[in-house]
Amino acid sequence: MSALRIAALALAFFASSARAQAFAEPPTWMRELDLTETQQESLSQLYYEYAPAIRRQIQAGRRAHEDLENLAIGARTQDDGVRQAMAAEVQALADVAELRLRAMLQAYQLLTEEQRAKAARLAVHDE
Repeated sequence: MSALRIAALALAFFASSARAQAFAEPPTWMRELDLTETQQESLSQLYYEYAPAIRRQIQAGRRAHEDLENLAIGARTQDDGVRQAMAAEVQALADVAELRLRAMLQAYQLLTEEQRAKAARLAVHDE
């Protein structure tokens, strides 16, 4: 299976509204880190700031995926529009991944050494 098809399938899966919302929130394993109130507030603010950009990219990917479906239904798979829609969908998925990575890096900076060690163990099992 090509990388573009894999990315398209992944984006389709992640684009559901419930899953899209989850992409704009901290990972579930972070709840197990015994965060201080200050850390919790900082983490909430951090993800609150990233959420609109993540949602926009997920919506862009969803629109590109719908364009691909419409082109396929119309049997226009050789059309330049297919390449453009595929590129837009793949780019949106990459942008979401980049935004989540930035948020995670900033969130990681809020943690103590002990919390970072615990996060490393939890992340392996959860995500």
